[in-house]
Amino acid sequence: MAEDKPSAQNQTYSVEIDLSARSWKATGTREFIDEQFARFKDMLAVKPKTRASKTKTRAAKPKKRRGRPKAKPKKINLTPLELKGGEGVKSLKDYVKGAKVHSNYERCTLYLYYLQKIIARKTVLHGEIAECFRHLGLKAPANIQVCLSEAKRKYKYVDMPGNGTVRLTPTGIALVEKKLFAE
Repeated sequence: MAEDKPSAQNQTYSVEIDLSARSWKATGTREFIDEQFARFKDMLAVKPKTRASKTKTRAAKPKKRRGRPKAKPKKINLTPLELKGGEGVKSLKDYVKGAKVHSNYERCTLYLYYLQKIIARKTVLHGEIAECFRHLGLKAPANIQVCLSEAKRKYKYVDMPGNGTVRLTPTGIALVEKKLFAE
């Protein structure tokens, strides 16, 4: 009798490839292993899409601007601020002496009145009102713009048309002329 030796067809093979390098494991006949290994090689041949290729397409598109729009450039008064007075004009210190001011809103309105009506400045900026505080040796409000916007919102003393400019309203004029200098 012939001895039973395992034939090549019935013999079981086992193959294992490392996973960190896209590994693969299979057990079966030689033909089965060869088929599966060919499929595995085809999978390795296809390169996956990388992030670098995606960013190139994104960079080509213009970015949409998010958030607040760009601020307009602020106006700058080129004429110097003369608070010490001069020919026929009272100084700020002399003008403020007789006023009965109770709040920073009224004080800002008083300084704005001085700058617009007494000195006759066409445009007045936030910083110029803060300069009036410093000229008199007073501490200016931490944020002069907030103080002015509250004077506008609560009491309607001032108007803020934009670009850092401030104007008096009829209510603000009445406050200064009738209330602050009333005897």
